[in-house]
Amino acid sequence: MKLKFGPLALSVGILAAIWTYASIKLGLSTWAAFVGWALFFVAGGDTKAIMKSGVPIVVGVLFGYLSLYGLKLGGEMGVIGVSVAVGVAALILILLMNWAPTALAPAAVAAFATFFGFTLVKTDVFDINNVVFTLLAMLIGVVLGWISASAPGWLKPAKA
Repeated sequence: MKLKFGPLALSVGILAAIWTYASIKLGLSTWAAFVGWALFFVAGGDTKAIMKSGVPIVVGVLFGYLSLYGLKLGGEMGVIGVSVAVGVAALILILLMNWAPTALAPAAVAAFATFFGFTLVKTDVFDINNVVFTLLAMLIGVVLGWISASAPGWLKPAKA
């Protein structure tokens, strides 16, 4: 029995171990990169998938950040404010499916959720570094996806 995805599995496994070590040492979000990595494969797992997943990731994280401003209303109104902001953002993220660069709405929604998961455990949820570090980790994941998908081809002998 030939394992169709053996080389891909090997490249993913090696890169996952390297990323986990590096992300812990660098203080970056290990799991956010794995979300970005998965989105790369959801987007097709090829060179075009970098943009298909990358652009919606950026948009989703930015909408997540903007949605937090509903909290500024404070107290119960803050809960209502952020809830309405999340609803409006979700509506817009789905409407953006009509625009080719953001057609992969699951990537935008996943990035939105990843941003919240990363940020809501922080002391200052409005710190712009939350955006930077979420984007950095997720986009590193997209690059790791591309490397893991490309590496098996790099190991094949060239045809004469």
